[in-house]
Amino acid sequence: MAQEVKKSTDKKKDETILTKKSTRFGWKDFTLNLVFSLIMITSFVVFVFIQPPVEGDLTAWFSLILATVLPLLIFGNRVVRESIYLYDFISISGDSIKYRSTPLFFTGIRTKKSEADIRSIRKFGVSKIPRKFSLDMRKYKNKAMLILNLKDGKEHIFGEYFTNEDLVEICVYIKKIYPRAKLVTNLGEEYPKLEELKKKVASSKKIKELEDDGEPEGVEIRRK
Repeated sequence: MAQEVKKSTDKKKDETILTKKSTRFGWKDFTLNLVFSLIMITSFVVFVFIQPPVEGDLTAWFSLILATVLPLLIFGNRVVRESIYLYDFISISGDSIKYRSTPLFFTGIRTKKSEADIRSIRKFGVSKIPRKFSLDMRKYKNKAMLILNLKDGKEHIFGEYFTNEDLVEICVYIKKIYPRAKLVTNLGEEYPKLEELKKKVASSKKIKELEDDGEPEGVEIRRK
């Protein structure tokens, strides 16, 4: 009987409340990076195997590597990331939020995959992406990412390839699940359908508010 109760509790804890998938914002970045990668590969083949530098000329070899291999690593890396970021997700299950997030060129290098306890969130909100080296993102002037500020001082920054609407919805769910967490975002002006979304979330039977566990402690969340 005790085992059955435990299984039922674990199942409820792991029940998925909300899942959002990443969004493709065009093909300009991917095409540009792919073209430059192919150019670098071709150059490397030509100048190493067809017309190699004079043997023993270290300066020529160093210049060759600097002009072909280094750009290839940069552009090739972006081709790979542009190819797989559609695997990104943000999911709220029970009392935790899980995510896989591919960063834009200037918002990070490493693909982020982690999980955070919603009870551990002190402050959270959406913040405008500070730097965008992207042709596809130029028209999205207010493109945002999600920031979670935890009580232990850690910070989770993710969601570059998710629509602002999806990030706002995630915020509303977090606030409903754990009212103690402070939402630091002026969503009213940025998202006109906010009140309608709040009513929808408030009526959800999947959501159970988490118990308050005391005054949160931690660092300030960066603002827009």
